[in-house]
Amino acid sequence: MIPGKFIRDTVAKGLILLFLVACKNTGNKDAAPIIPTQAGKDTATVAALLKKANSFLQSDFDSLRYYAAQALDIAKSIGFTEGVGRARGMEANYQRRKGNYEEAIAIGLEVTHLYDSLKLWVRVVKMKTFLADVYKEMGGEKGTADYLRKGLELAKEGQVIAEREKNYTGMVITLNEQGIILRDMSQRMNRDDLMDSALVLFQQALGIIKETGQAEEELGALYNNTALVYHEHHKNYPKALDYEFQAVDFNNKRNNKLGLTYNFNTISDIYTHMGKLQEADQYAHQMLALSKEIGSPFRILNAYSQLTEVNRKMGRYDSALYYREMNGNMSDSLNNLEKGNQIADAQTKYETGKKEVRIGELDKMNQLKSQRLWLAFGLAAVFAVLIAMSALQNRRLKKQKKEISAQSDRLQWMMKELHHRVKNNLQIVSSLLSLQTYRLKDEESVSAIKESQLRVQAMSLIHQRLYQVEDVSMVNFKLYLDDLVETLMRSYGYGADDFDLLINVDKEFLDVDTVMPMGLLVNEIITNSFKYAYKDVKRPLLHISLSSGNQQLKLDIKDNGPGMDKASAAQNKQGFGKKLIDALSKQLKANWTVDSSQGTSYHFVIPEQKEKAA
Repeated sequence: MIPGKFIRDTVAKGLILLFLVACKNTGNKDAAPIIPTQAGKDTATVAALLKKANSFLQSDFDSLRYYAAQALDIAKSIGFTEGVGRARGMEANYQRRKGNYEEAIAIGLEVTHLYDSLKLWVRVVKMKTFLADVYKEMGGEKGTADYLRKGLELAKEGQVIAEREKNYTGMVITLNEQGIILRDMSQRMNRDDLMDSALVLFQQALGIIKETGQAEEELGALYNNTALVYHEHHKNYPKALDYEFQAVDFNNKRNNKLGLTYNFNTISDIYTHMGKLQEADQYAHQMLALSKEIGSPFRILNAYSQLTEVNRKMGRYDSALYYREMNGNMSDSLNNLEKGNQIADAQTKYETGKKEVRIGELDKMNQLKSQRLWLAFGLAAVFAVLIAMSALQNRRLKKQKKEISAQSDRLQWMMKELHHRVKNNLQIVSSLLSLQTYRLKDEESVSAIKESQLRVQAMSLIHQRLYQVEDVSMVNFKLYLDDLVETLMRSYGYGADDFDLLINVDKEFLDVDTVMPMGLLVNEIITNSFKYAYKDVKRPLLHISLSSGNQQLKLDIKDNGPGMDKASAAQNKQGFGKKLIDALSKQLKANWTVDSSQGTSYHFVIPEQKEKAA
């Protein structure tokens, strides 16, 4: 197989070399293709069509694609290479706006490679920023941090080129893009320092605009992004609104509908945190209407998410459930398991294209370098034959390893799919329980149904964690606790700003057989705290710690409520919650005690399970 592949690659590269030689300018062997003087009218036509296409960037993506395709045909027919790149760049933007991210990345990499070969550095910077933003979108709610890191890498590459060329507009857009990605990474990784770094980058970009008077068209995005940091990180809502309304004024004057969707989203979220729910609902609906008008799936997805939260806060649970289901359905369609492989394929095509262009450039230099190149091919062929001979001797062993690896990958995928489906089924059960409460008028029955719903959600969070990681036998208990406590706080009407919460976990990764009962145990205890402990407490407190040592796990859960008197304790012993705690403790083989002298404090000692042999 290897020698045959080498021959095919060699023939293909030879055809590329012959094509490049045939297309060279006969007057200057080293010159790039030159547009003939008589074609000036055609290049002007291409430019006019591209300008027409660009006018539909915020309103009609199908019209944008139509005019860009016409420009592409003419540019190809007259050999207008830069025009080809610009038209293909608009096609990449079209695919991105339609939610076809893998296709957008493939075309974007192709165009970046083309601009790089022409040394059009301003356009290289813009395309790298475009690609960084596509990766950032793919690293959204159901994506992975790897997409965000790739986007950050591309934005930094663009900044280096912009600084080298003294391209101030390029500096501004790359600094802004890095700040956006760092803000997303801060939220995903729970790192406040990244949010501070993002604010520094936004202020640095604003400083460049102020000093140079260039890139003023980026002010709207920078106002919006600065507002997000003041809103989410510093909780300075008036200052955040001030920046956000500056962005709205800027984008309205330029009819930037896409930018306005981001502004309305942030304004709605700020008003939600300020308790001004009517204003929050108004701006969330404006965002959804505008996102549908421009046909951006990613912005529609965010609008559904914002409307879910606003309706939940307003007590309109039917509407909240509707928008949450709309969000889930759209999110699943935009984030599938094939995206990672498709992006890797696109990146490979880009790297292969760079190598092929390098071969063409070597051929243009002179005949001597061409001979050396073919000699290198011959040596590579000999080396490939030696590799093939060695491969034949080890083929059986490799085949066995490949089969084992394939079986392992298949099993891993099936387990992830199983956990994904279990999570979805549990969410359906939770939604059904939520709907059932609307038919009940007895408060005790509603409370029982709500507690059951929270127990189902606690199990759902575990399965959600399992299908998002590589090792489906282990769960990050620290992240699970964060999600669980946040869910319960929202369910009982508490916010992070008026709550003393401390979670310490020494050993983050635990096996799923331990996490499942332990998670239900923690859920049961802190649910009791939210129900009974904080009614007359000005500043609620909840401390959860998990330590490991001497083959034991020590779990402590403490609140600052009034505790339980003897009568309440006696009654509690007969309750379902107490029985559930006893049953889960037995499953974990745990010893436990409870102290009600200062608040209520539970202490569990759980023997660690021995790690399974590999």
